[in-house]
Amino acid sequence: MWGVAYEIPSEEEENVRAHLDHREKGGYESITVTFNPQDERVMPFDLDIYIGSQENPFYLGPADLDEMALQIYEREGPSGKNMDYLLQLAAAMRQLAPGVHDEHLFCLETKVRQLMNKTEI
Repeated sequence: MWGVAYEIPSEEEENVRAHLDHREKGGYESITVTFNPQDERVMPFDLDIYIGSQENPFYLGPADLDEMALQIYEREGPSGKNMDYLLQLAAAMRQLAPGVHDEHLFCLETKVRQLMNKTEI
């Protein structure tokens, strides 16, 4: 696994946490994990992440990619349209980690774009 860690200035921690707690509500939980930087000169450190699990009350169960893409395309939550989040996530992945190919994410992106193109006709 890999990821990107962001350091939040201590004076902003409370505001950022409140924003994330609001944005990630609805079955996501905050957990602490150990982050191992790619630069081995930097010591591992703990950080908080939000995860959704199968215990999430909104977890819909296993689905094939076409079903997932349709759900993402059609649904919207308090933080906005799910398809906007997906498209922004895929773009961020390409920018932040150009050497990483997330097959699942990019396949969903392609399928959602196909659904978008069908409605533009």
